[in-house]
Amino acid sequence: MLTDNVIRMALSVQASECRKDFFYFVRTFWEVIIKEEPVYNWHIEYLCQELQELSKSIVARQSKPYDLIINIPPGTTKSTIVTVMWPAWLWTQDPALRIITNSYSADLSIDHASKSKDIITSDRYKLLFPEVKIRIDKSAKGSYENTRTGARYSTSTGGTITGKHGHVIINDDPLNPKQATSDSLRLAANDHTKTLSSRKVNKENTPVVTIMQRLHEDDVTGYLLKKKTENIRHICLPAEASENVKPPELKEKYIDGLLDPVRLSRKVLDEAKVDLGSKGYAGQYDQSPTVEGGNIIKEEWFRKISLAQFMAIRGRAPVHFFLDTAYDEKKKKSDNDPSGIIATTYVNNALFIFDARKLYKEFPDLIKFLPGYLSGNNYDSRSTLRIEPKANGKSVIQQLKRETKLNVTDTPSPSDSKETRLNAASPSVECGRVYLVEGDWNESFIDEVCGFPLKTHDEYVDLLCYAIDYYISGKIDLPKDLDKTSLGFL
Repeated sequence: MLTDNVIRMALSVQASECRKDFFYFVRTFWEVIIKEEPVYNWHIEYLCQELQELSKSIVARQSKPYDLIINIPPGTTKSTIVTVMWPAWLWTQDPALRIITNSYSADLSIDHASKSKDIITSDRYKLLFPEVKIRIDKSAKGSYENTRTGARYSTSTGGTITGKHGHVIINDDPLNPKQATSDSLRLAANDHTKTLSSRKVNKENTPVVTIMQRLHEDDVTGYLLKKKTENIRHICLPAEASENVKPPELKEKYIDGLLDPVRLSRKVLDEAKVDLGSKGYAGQYDQSPTVEGGNIIKEEWFRKISLAQFMAIRGRAPVHFFLDTAYDEKKKKSDNDPSGIIATTYVNNALFIFDARKLYKEFPDLIKFLPGYLSGNNYDSRSTLRIEPKANGKSVIQQLKRETKLNVTDTPSPSDSKETRLNAASPSVECGRVYLVEGDWNESFIDEVCGFPLKTHDEYVDLLCYAIDYYISGKIDLPKDLDKTSLGFL
């Protein structure tokens, strides 16, 4: 049986090793918060060493050597290392440290802080570091303090952290992929980064650690690198070896050209390319966001089938129409933008557009035209005509409800720009989920959508985004009696 002295000595040795080596600490406490078997790829130890080196100046209250930016793909244990484990380890170095952490959402920030707290309040941590104790009176999930004046404060992009100051600031995923496509939300994340930089105990000593995927040329990483390249250490670890690897010598650590061949294997990356599209993959996995503008949708991404093929596979799938009205009574007809309409259906997880028209019609003529157009394009009792309530859209909806029995409703008015919405829709097109049924409208539709944002008109861009959002959101009951195996070209 082990004596008390032997147990104390063993605990003392383990505590010493944990304090001395952050990577050892990570391995020691991994199972406290993660039950899956760990995969300690080389980058995990490398990042632990980087954080340990930066910690020296933090603990000594010395001038920071640099701010740190880490760009790395999802699924690489980045938040576990930097935002969960590192703050708990820093308190083993100095329990008086105050730490501020930020993420794009409050829930995520609280989750990170709560997991750190789970480590600190675990039996193992208490045995090894009994001097670190959470104050009972200041023990919230997201923000808490210890009995040695140390603190962990959590905030989120757009949130407030008034009156709090940190010896280190961790900015972990300040915006998510969807937010990154919005000019206003990117600006909000960059402004919030400025606010965080003012929350330092000592502006000369407090480093900011930013860790994120590259999501846009002007995301937080881009903002920081453009603002100042000096006094920043930039670590960039794309999923596949490329010129984006920083420092460049780390390329030698890649195995068969892969950062993490176990968790980010070729198969996993191929699936990510399909799910995210080339643009999303370039940012999140290659850490190489493309410049906004130019062609967002490529012509070759659309799948095309004949009308005969479409009619053979449509079955009982209902048809839904999307209308983008543009008529303004204050304008002359010749000055007016056209209204646009598309006829669509959804079969086996694919969107089929089988007609698209531009309509230069005044209000009364548009009302007269629509019932006949819908009837001629397979409208039935299950169909809907979905109209955005802009321009005279509300009037069209009201008039059609009064004069016809058509199922008319409105589409939600978008809050994001057309460019943002088309970027969000592009993966669905790229991975082959949008079919164009051959018709005389194909050329103008493709020319406008694929030429955006360089085209004068963009009605088809709006309509495509509405349709993709509607069907992918799962707001309709899809037919369940279709045989997918019979659709060899799907």
